[in-house]
Amino acid sequence: MKKTTQIRPQGLTVIAASLSMVFGSALAQDNEEVTRLIRPESSVQFGAGYLSDDVIRFGQYSGLKDSGLYAIGNVDYLRRDDATGTWYRFDARNLGLESRSVRVEHERQGNWRYGIEYSKIPRYSQYVVNTGLRGIGDDIQMVTPVAIGAGFDKRLKTEREGVTITGQKFLGNGLDVQVRFKNETKEGDRLFGRGRFDGRQFLAEPIDQTMRQVDVILGFTGEKLQLSGGYYGSFFNNDNRSLTVFPFASGANVNNLSPIALPPDNEAHQLYLTGGYSFTPTTRANFKVARGIATQDDSFIVASAPGRSNLDGRVETTLLQAGLTARPMPKLSLLANFKYEDRDDETPVRQYFPPVSTTVNAFNEPRSLRSRTGKVEASYLLPADFRVIGGVDYEERRRNVIAVRQVNYREETDELSYRVELRRSLGETLNGSIGYVNSDRDGSRFQNPASFPVTGPVAPLHIADRERDKVRLKLDWAPAEQLSVQLLADVSRDDYSGAKLGLDDGRSTFVSLDASYSISDAWQALGWASREKSRIDNDSSTRIGTVHTPWSAEVKQRTEAFGLGLRGKLNERWKVGGDIQYSHDRSDYGLSGVPTATALLPDVKYTLRTLKLFAEYEMRQDLSVRFDAIHDRWSTNDWVWSSFAYSDGTTLSQDDSQKATFIGVSMRYAWR
Repeated sequence: MKKTTQIRPQGLTVIAASLSMVFGSALAQDNEEVTRLIRPESSVQFGAGYLSDDVIRFGQYSGLKDSGLYAIGNVDYLRRDDATGTWYRFDARNLGLESRSVRVEHERQGNWRYGIEYSKIPRYSQYVVNTGLRGIGDDIQMVTPVAIGAGFDKRLKTEREGVTITGQKFLGNGLDVQVRFKNETKEGDRLFGRGRFDGRQFLAEPIDQTMRQVDVILGFTGEKLQLSGGYYGSFFNNDNRSLTVFPFASGANVNNLSPIALPPDNEAHQLYLTGGYSFTPTTRANFKVARGIATQDDSFIVASAPGRSNLDGRVETTLLQAGLTARPMPKLSLLANFKYEDRDDETPVRQYFPPVSTTVNAFNEPRSLRSRTGKVEASYLLPADFRVIGGVDYEERRRNVIAVRQVNYREETDELSYRVELRRSLGETLNGSIGYVNSDRDGSRFQNPASFPVTGPVAPLHIADRERDKVRLKLDWAPAEQLSVQLLADVSRDDYSGAKLGLDDGRSTFVSLDASYSISDAWQALGWASREKSRIDNDSSTRIGTVHTPWSAEVKQRTEAFGLGLRGKLNERWKVGGDIQYSHDRSDYGLSGVPTATALLPDVKYTLRTLKLFAEYEMRQDLSVRFDAIHDRWSTNDWVWSSFAYSDGTTLSQDDSQKATFIGVSMRYAWR
């Protein structure tokens, strides 16, 4: 009898078990990744923190400035309805601080979306005011002279609160419409003052302002053509139109400067259209057209002679831009761009009071500016994996010239720049490039002010003749998969010519180094360092009576900064990390030849040192506890306000050395 072999069904279980042992881990990881995408994690974090000292710089924009306890609260909620593809999002940040925000969004993918967001940001002045001024916070204030240091202390503060509503609807056939509305209020007080015959007096500007912004955008996305057009509007309203100051001085020729006008209401409107078209897979054009009108017709607080009630301000702006990119050959890429912008100030020019001197003719000053900028660039791949990039940039600016001026001015400036860059992959682990730019700016003839008849123009920085040379070096090194290093270095030289007085010469250097290193799968380190140094020489003249005394300044600015960071896992439950940051800023004035004590102006330094540490312990898969520690040290020798007093005895001061430590403990619960 022939013997047969039967295949039992249980054998499939053995095979399945074997396959599961081989592929089960990978399949589980894939499933977990899919789950994360379709069901993102939600979490709630709550806890408390303690700040050791009173420090304004540490919490200037968060309110974390006074020693004591603070609440920690953050919420992230995400939920998806698989049946309809609808998302629900809710997040809240810094619920225990003044700088908090809350956002709610509801979206059906590919159909519609809407949301609302609330945010609040304070700003505390870094200075403490010692003053006798009465009425701070109101639009009527009384100057009360005090002896220096005998007033009351006050730290001024402003606070912004905003609500933003957004919405989007997909209309089909590549069309969609978006709407955005933002309403933001700003309240509080900030440093202010007035200058009279008897000196400078301290005031506090009362702020009660509302800013509104509206965006309506209609978009189209096609296979080759993309368009986006819409309307943008901004509206500014100031509930405090003026500031009245008492007491008034006596005498027919005294200008009391009261009431003082505060920022007037204004609004702006813009229509625009942007788009792009792909002629071929390697050739694409883009453009933008915009037209805007800004107006200011808020009534004057006091009608001007002869009875004009408002500025009737109007500025019309026209913008045209077009660009083209192409790759006509595999090794050649081309780029061209042109932009035209005309800011036409149509505000009527009127005389608002009788002229008082040769430098004050009482006419308002319209500021129109027309600019044309263009750029062409070519990139070509050379043998040996070299790529050369060359380009030409051109900028022309034309501005109106006012008849009465305190400085020299010119109507037109032109700047032409040539640049070349060479890139190459220096190996499998090293890429580098070096570039050079030469720019030359000149313009129309300078027009000298009659009040300062010196030989030759005194040219302001932005319109002075200038020749600039700049060299840039970039290196990207990755010697191993775990290590990456980037180096950037800039060196530039400015030569200002054609002016007897004014800017003479400028130099600047900037070097930065960034590195990241994966010590292992569980540990990563990063570091960065930068150094920037700039210098500019300036020649000027001081007139005492009819005598002009020349003097010069060699202004230097130096900034150094570095940081180190470490992140890692001690084991399956503990995550730890820390950062250390340092920055130092120094300004030197280098005055010489000045016949006053100002020639001895000392340098100004700012230094910041910050250490941040954290540790997170996973108690369960959905529950963890986090520990945070921050130590912050800030110092300065800024002398600007230390020796100054207003004529009413008001002084401003700040702590020149501030340090604090913040310790926080919080629990985090997460779910899917």
